[in-house]
Amino acid sequence: MPGVKVQGPRWAWIVLASALALSSACQTSVNPVTGRRQVVLMTEEDERTIDAEASRQIEAQLGLVRDPEVVAYVERVGREMAVHSPRQDVIYSFQIVEMDEPNAFALPGGHIYVSRGLLVLANSETEIANVLGHEIGHVAARHAAQQDAHAKTLGFSTLLGDILSGGAEEMADSERLSGHFIARYARGQEREADRIGQEMAIAAGVDPLGMADFLHSLNNLSKLTAGFSSPQSYYATHPALAERVAEATASAETRELRAASRGTGGSGASSFDAALSRDTYLDHVDGIAVGRPASEGVFLEHHFMHPDLGFGLRFPPGWLLINQSTQVMGVAPKRDGVVLLQLQGEGGDPERAALEFSVHEGMRLERARALRIGELPAFRAEAEMDSALGPIAAEITWIAFGGRIYRLVAGVRSGAFRKYQGLFRRFSQSFRPLTAEDRAGITELRLRSAYALQGETIRELSRRTGNEWDPSYTAVVNGLFVDDVLSAGQRLKIAVLEPYESPEGTGAGADGRGSPSDAGGAPGPPS
Repeated sequence: MPGVKVQGPRWAWIVLASALALSSACQTSVNPVTGRRQVVLMTEEDERTIDAEASRQIEAQLGLVRDPEVVAYVERVGREMAVHSPRQDVIYSFQIVEMDEPNAFALPGGHIYVSRGLLVLANSETEIANVLGHEIGHVAARHAAQQDAHAKTLGFSTLLGDILSGGAEEMADSERLSGHFIARYARGQEREADRIGQEMAIAAGVDPLGMADFLHSLNNLSKLTAGFSSPQSYYATHPALAERVAEATASAETRELRAASRGTGGSGASSFDAALSRDTYLDHVDGIAVGRPASEGVFLEHHFMHPDLGFGLRFPPGWLLINQSTQVMGVAPKRDGVVLLQLQGEGGDPERAALEFSVHEGMRLERARALRIGELPAFRAEAEMDSALGPIAAEITWIAFGGRIYRLVAGVRSGAFRKYQGLFRRFSQSFRPLTAEDRAGITELRLRSAYALQGETIRELSRRTGNEWDPSYTAVVNGLFVDDVLSAGQRLKIAVLEPYESPEGTGAGADGRGSPSDAGGAPGPPS
């Protein structure tokens, strides 16, 4: 849950994949890659409209990495590839989404995203360039225009009903959530995007074997985490990873030789410096967060703390806890109760915020009253709403803190309110400003480099450097085997637990009068 950006109207929790509205009639166009006419389901104007709306929803739902140096680096590598794209009538942009899983996807109008988890897994600039080239290939060949599209809109009652009906695990899974944004391409389209990306790599002087190298690491990660080779996370509908590694390797070697023999584009295999590409890459990604960064709030057991916004909150023990870009939630073990923390917007009057919410949602508030949570002004009311599960009872508390209004929502299936009422009250009453001691206990994992001693093993290096990853995972993310003997000065990625320091000027003081900041995205929809 990041900082202070507020979503669009009507609690529009839109998970938009690739379309807002499609032209009802199929059209034909000339494919900019093949030069052949093809049937498409959307116009170029549709593509731009869809791209603009979906990019806003991605930022709201998944969140974007805000590290300016890392973002600028990915943007630079992407632009160096995009200049060689066979399609130049779109503006390509490159951003990093807050997602642990290795993933990448493109919107039809040129917005291209890689996940933070993909940057952690990759081992060289060459690999990132090839991944971005593949996504550019989807845009260039207008693959999204050939696909069907779907839109899903969830209102407030639909949201609560979806959580209570068992949708919390899916909402917690950023891989599944990202799937709503990613066009599901056919196998032939994936191979075409591979080909386009590798040809752009040759033209840019980048080793096209980078795609095979990345897919090899991804395949090993899949084996480690799932126990078998699987196409999960990245390109979920693509050919099996092992198959794609072989195809990408064969294709890259052919294109390298062809480029070298023609003396055009890249200057041949001998010009690709793998060690330089790896060092350059690790220098640029040094210090990025491994896992959701503390700037979006952290859970210490069932205590949620947001160091940049300056508050803490206790969630019910034993509940499923989920920290998203738009909200933080806890779901009861039997899925008959849910609590949500969301940001309504800026302000200092909880009663006024409650009234605005009631009018905007057309929801009648019952048993409303002003109160105080510690020293903070608050307002509480009850409401009942219809959902697919039937009536849902909710208790909503608005709290003013740090120039913002936070909304604490507790929802239950009809008839279960008394069961959880005491727990709901303890949840809302636990909202408080962070202390200096609280802040001192907040840490986060960051990606760092370590240099091996001669003959050292990964296990030995991990013990010496405080690496938080286990040896098997360390081996996979470095493209090694767990029992490899390392050479002197060999550079490895490790994960180090470090104290978190809020950016200067963010957070609220103990009195709750901190100024608004732009740290992160939105904790929740507005009224």
